[in-house]
Amino acid sequence: MAGPLTGVKVLELATMVAAPSCARILSDMGAEVIKVEHPKGDGWRRSAIGFRAERFSDDESPVFDIYNSGKKHIAINLKTEKGMEAFHKLLAEADVFVTNTRPAGLKRLGIYYDDLKEKYPSLIYAIILGYGEKGPDADMPAFDVTAFWSKGGFLRDMAPLNENYAPVNAPSSVGDTACGYLLLAQICAALYSRKETGKGDFVRSGLYHNAVFMMGTMQIITQAPFGAKYPRSRADGGAPGGAFECADGEWIFIAMGGDPVVQEKIRKMLGHPHPWEDPRFATPELRAQNRREWYETFRAIFLQKTSTEWKALGQAADIPMSIMGHFADISEDEQAWANDYLERVTFRSGNTNVMPRSPLEMDSVGLPVTKCASYVGGDTVEVLRDLGYSEEEIAEMCASGAVATEKQSS
Repeated sequence: MAGPLTGVKVLELATMVAAPSCARILSDMGAEVIKVEHPKGDGWRRSAIGFRAERFSDDESPVFDIYNSGKKHIAINLKTEKGMEAFHKLLAEADVFVTNTRPAGLKRLGIYYDDLKEKYPSLIYAIILGYGEKGPDADMPAFDVTAFWSKGGFLRDMAPLNENYAPVNAPSSVGDTACGYLLLAQICAALYSRKETGKGDFVRSGLYHNAVFMMGTMQIITQAPFGAKYPRSRADGGAPGGAFECADGEWIFIAMGGDPVVQEKIRKMLGHPHPWEDPRFATPELRAQNRREWYETFRAIFLQKTSTEWKALGQAADIPMSIMGHFADISEDEQAWANDYLERVTFRSGNTNVMPRSPLEMDSVGLPVTKCASYVGGDTVEVLRDLGYSEEEIAEMCASGAVATEKQSS
């Protein structure tokens, strides 16, 4: 089935997750994506293997494949004249260029937006930034752990405040992927606009900028006029909303606990007597004044039944409640399988793993399928042939180190 971006050519010069995740979904939509790697390969290949070194390898790298499925992989040394020549031939054919290389590095290579906009006026130049193009941190190396989770406030302020307080650990790749989604949306908008104007565009998505926007509620309410304070204790979380441990050691989470409609449903679920009948908690003001006792009352109640029992009661009462899952639960989750959010992929090693399916859901695309990414330089010869290079020229470029093939880079 031809996707909506069939015929669109994308050139990717990117490592790790943010920009590659964007390009992977462009591929799922039907675009032809050529990923340019250094002959040593994208550093995420090595990082992905490091997650489970005794199992993962070049023949089985699911953490790399999540973000690089469906692409052609060419290995080019951009510091060589012939390598840069081939790169410009790829740019000349591309509709979209996707990168997360730092601007300073791109400028040294002569391939920043300002260097290319006149030569390729219809090119959509899409870049992932760390801390933005200006300011004291502009040239700092950035990862989602630092620029998104850490500087954005999440790690410090979302950890529960108690006597053992410490910042929470950041999840891997989540901030990157969020930035990739925004870059994807801007690319699609730019492609739409180009159909009318014929002009390319310069689109950016920054890790820190996305953190500022996504943490926007907290950023606003912690300003001096509003005075909210973080980090907060669980008692400050607005019981009966929040996280509560159950009799089986698992936890549930109730959303919108401060909403009167939800509170009425919780009253009915709990029956009589319920905490609202206690004189200490008769009014919103008293509940705020005695919030620690208010929270402890609900904590004791939810410890009386298992998480599955509470889920059934919450579902019957139409309460926005969920059992708090573990990452390890997802691969066997009935809800995820029922909606095709997961798939089984067989790797070159012969092993089969459960993979998260591409989040793309379009009737015109159908069900996206994850394909194992090529080795470093796995498609170099094919891509160079398509650019018009002869076998002799390709051999010379390989011998000089301008490009590398799968065999050379392995």
